[in-house]
Amino acid sequence: RFDNLYHKDFTFIAKDGMTLTREQVYEREASKVAKGGTMVTLIHFRKIGLDCIDVKLGLVNGKEERTIRAVTTITARQAVTSKEIDESPASNHFILTPTSAVMAAKCANAVYKWKEFGTFQTNM
Repeated sequence: RFDNLYHKDFTFIAKDGMTLTREQVYEREASKVAKGGTMVTLIHFRKIGLDCIDVKLGLVNGKEERTIRAVTTITARQAVTSKEIDESPASNHFILTPTSAVMAAKCANAVYKWKEFGTFQTNM
């Protein structure tokens, strides 16, 4: 199922700026499952662009509760790149709100799609 969801070139950009490859994401998820799993609740799922989605999830693992929000670019029904949005009050100063971070990720999605369209000779 992991192979069906994530593209072979998948990258995840965490809110602290760390970039994870597909294999690193797989290892991280496998270790969570080995520890007893995590209960996931969908808070919202929004399409915000051409093959771009904004997803917010509630995660509960034992007594630890947190939310995660990510903007993901989809290609050929697989996630290609995903950027975690930091919604903490400490990181959201005057202009850097979660909304501006989502819009920046959406713009990055448009640039990615523009490059993708240019790689195929049959696009019109």
